[in-house]
Parts: sequence; structure tokens; C-alpha cells
Amino acid sequence: MTHWLFPANTKFYDVFGAFQQDETYWPLNAKVAQGDVVYIYLAAPHKQIGYICDVLEIGLTLKSILANIEPLMKGPIDSKKEPKSFMKLRTIESLELTPDNLLGYTHLKANGLNGMLMGPRKLENNPTLLDYIKGVLS
Repeated sequence: MTHWLFPANTKFYDVFGAFQQDETYWPLNAKVAQGDVVYIYLAAPHKQIGYICDVLEIGLTLKSILANIEPLMKGPIDSKKEPKSFMKLRTIESLELTPDNLLGYTHLKANGLNGMLMGPRKLENNPTLLDYIKGVLS
């Protein structure tokens, strides 16, 4: 099992609506496998981890999930940036969004996060950050 940190931009997608469902779909742009854990990092203005998810399925096509994600889109799909594949996620936990959250950007940066989170990161490549996140959640 691998742990991932994935960014989520609430300006383009109803992230909160997506994770209120039992299962949701997310672009698969890393070597994620079924059974992995994905931490969803909410971009500004939240700047913190908001959800912990299990990966249920990988390799889904846009065509097969479009009816599920279209209501959550905040604009048309850009065919030039269209993800090739999607994964199905089940939310394990929704985390409270609070100022100065221990899983917020400032604390993550002080505990191993390098630079801005612009794409998925395999946390096993950053044991300091992974240990910090696990410690906060335990």
C-alpha cells in the first residue's frame, strides 16, 4: 500500500460535493494502485488536507464516469487537458477545515513538504512528511 498526496482545486470542481458521495472519481495521473491511500489536499483558500480516501479501482475512462462527475464540474471539460484515466475513491475520513490546522500548508511545509503542491506526490518518497501526517491522524 502506497500513500499519496493529491491536490484539489475547488475553483474548477465541486470537491465538497464529490466527497459527500459514498464513492467519487478522480483523475489518475500517477502510478496509483488499487488499495493505496490518497490524501486530498484542498487548495486556497483552505490550504489543508481535507479527505483521506481508499483507492477502490483504477483505469476508468472519462466516458464510463462522465455521468457521475459532470454535475460536479464548474465548467466544460478541456479536451486538451482531459485526463486519460480515472480512479474510484471511497472516503475513509473527512477532516475538519480549521484555521492553523495541523494538516494545513504551513505545518506540512515545516514537516517536509517541498514547494507548492501542483500534482500528486508519493509520500513514501518523503518519509518525514508521511510520518508527520500519520502522527497527526493517529
